[in-house]
Amino acid sequence: MSTHSAASDRSFRERLHRSLGDAYVIIRELGGGGSARVFLATEIALERTVVLKVLPAELTAGIDGTRFHREILIAARLQHPHLVPLLNAGEPAADEPHGAGSALRWYAMPFVEGQTLREHLQLRGTLPLHEALRLLRELASALAYAYAKGVVHRDIKPENILLSDGVAMIADFGVAKALEDASAEAVSSGRRLTTVGMILGTPAYMAPEQVNNAHVVDHKADLYALACVAYEILTGAPPFVRPSLRATMAAQVSTAPTPLTQLRTDVPAPLADMLMRCLEKDPRQRPHSATAVVKVLDGLSAPPVPPPVPPPVPPPPAATVENTPQTRTPLPVWLVAMVVVLLVAAGWWARG
Repeated sequence: MSTHSAASDRSFRERLHRSLGDAYVIIRELGGGGSARVFLATEIALERTVVLKVLPAELTAGIDGTRFHREILIAARLQHPHLVPLLNAGEPAADEPHGAGSALRWYAMPFVEGQTLREHLQLRGTLPLHEALRLLRELASALAYAYAKGVVHRDIKPENILLSDGVAMIADFGVAKALEDASAEAVSSGRRLTTVGMILGTPAYMAPEQVNNAHVVDHKADLYALACVAYEILTGAPPFVRPSLRATMAAQVSTAPTPLTQLRTDVPAPLADMLMRCLEKDPRQRPHSATAVVKVLDGLSAPPVPPPVPPPVPPPPAATVENTPQTRTPLPVWLVAMVVVLLVAAGWWARG
């Protein structure tokens, strides 16, 4: 690390320490946070281990700190077995100017023992079909729940999916909504936004409307990203992987994906058809909600109906004296011979 970067990092950590106050103690920095910086920490009041994510300045410029904190607490109400809940967010300092873009914006969530889906795929490659079906069902159920609450993720990808004892959980749900509702546009207009003016997402999993920075980006962008993740766990790569980010984003907009069944023959046709629908370029052609994906997966995951069992064959009746045929034991040869000799002797005696 250069002298300049070391000094910059020291300054960053000092600012973070001031922002955390006495509520948290940093244990160490974790990797895998993308543009955010991720730290393992102890929450002093509850004596529990948490993860703190500090958002990059390019995402938080113009964000109102008070509103961001409030929106994170609202997002913390999301409770689902396949969502990693949000716990808290940094409150703006008393001397922080309104809407200060240089202030640190961070949020806390539970520390989940396990690994990310990205790490799992790097170790194992493609997943067995039964495991893929279970994982996709868990993810789709979480999306369906969040959409019912009016929350969109905007950055579904293997790095944001945690696996704990084999159970999938989506992290960072509600952060994009907190950012957009605390943006300068939302604050100045006095209304809650349902779209985001900044590009949030990862090119290999971004829906075409995100690439085009469309004004309306709704939950169907998450369906597209879910299908990209499904494509990767089934085939080994997302549907669009190009040498550069620009080429990848261009493919998202204009290139049709290779049909799943051409790359993996054991994928059931109903699942392949549903995922290809989720990958439609026009969001209006995608399923209405993640509930449709859940229904397809439930149909595939249902145990097969066993064939009818024939009635048991009654056992033969037990043998009894009445129904058991009587058999005679033959006489020994020596006994027969003795009888014959006695009869002959008796005959001779009678003549005499």
